[in-house]
Amino acid sequence: MSLLLGIDLQGDTITLQGVDRRGNRIAYIDEKVSVPFHRFWQVHPDERVRSVRALLLHALHEGLIRPGAVAAIGISCEPGLVLVDSEMEPVPPRSLNWNEIDSEKANPDEVLRKSLEQYPSVARTLSAVFDLQDWLRYRWTGAVATTRSFAWSSGLTRDTSPGEHWDARALEAIGLGSGQMPPVIPGPHRIGTLQEELVRETGLARGTWFCGGTEPRAARLWLAAEPREGVGIVLLEEQGATLWRVAGPPSASTPLKDAIPSPQGDHWYHREALEVSDPRNGDTPVSDVIYDAIRIDPQQQWNIDSSEMMVSADFGSPSRAPALLAGIGLGWYRDLRPLWRKRCPVQTLQQWTEYRSASQQVSGQETREKT
Repeated sequence: MSLLLGIDLQGDTITLQGVDRRGNRIAYIDEKVSVPFHRFWQVHPDERVRSVRALLLHALHEGLIRPGAVAAIGISCEPGLVLVDSEMEPVPPRSLNWNEIDSEKANPDEVLRKSLEQYPSVARTLSAVFDLQDWLRYRWTGAVATTRSFAWSSGLTRDTSPGEHWDARALEAIGLGSGQMPPVIPGPHRIGTLQEELVRETGLARGTWFCGGTEPRAARLWLAAEPREGVGIVLLEEQGATLWRVAGPPSASTPLKDAIPSPQGDHWYHREALEVSDPRNGDTPVSDVIYDAIRIDPQQQWNIDSSEMMVSADFGSPSRAPALLAGIGLGWYRDLRPLWRKRCPVQTLQQWTEYRSASQQVSGQETREKT
């Protein structure tokens, strides 16, 4: 049986999931990291690579994932920044004084501009500007590429083709050339195969593809609902509830934080409202939208009509999108409509609650029988 391996790096957690051809989650493991991923400037990128590699080896050694069954790897990662020198090694964050950044959340585009302004000699010697997931993929495959999510968040792409093509004038303004920027690849596309060293260490098959990837929020939005024009999705996050809507490319004046390219690049998600009614607080749900969340408190009391609120198939759990995007790259899902309508269908909160309750009862019964 072939499976897809999904890697998700967000918050303070590394998550690995094994997903089969039907879209079923058949393996899951996660691990906390000491420094959250959004604080990319505080950790050497190779430390992140080692952390992911260690968790993968643990999952394989524990038998949670059978190495010979992995057909492809997909990834999602919070936006970061890795400057790669002429020897194809990362410039240490400390040498750029990134350890002195005191902002709780520094945006990669701001850090890049300020760093190159402060150290113009670094710009002249760079081989590439990467996202963290680009660096992990390079270490594992040797392939040089980036995603539309990173290209857009850098603020260095053309207004006429946002998130797709680098803007030579914008690059020149900060001391970079087009040759120093990696090619931009849609999320599902196959980029490289695992290098021999990793194959020997893990037992993963030669020829295992590593796909493009995306960022976690884009991954969740993409799998939450079939992306038809105008579809609304409310993300329930720690900071509150935000409304996103499927639409076309953003205008030149759109703030970077208010738009996200879909992993496939065929549509965009636009943030329509920073704050909307939050049903976790008993507020009346927004009508005609789908709700999604990475985690939900098991003791949460929903003081609403649970038969009216629509939620995603991955509501309350890590998204399977990174793994399924790898499956698209392999050609497993040529017609994507069944992906949302059959394998990851939208449900009501009532259906989700009943299914969760039934699953817990079955799990409890199995535990009692084993003991």
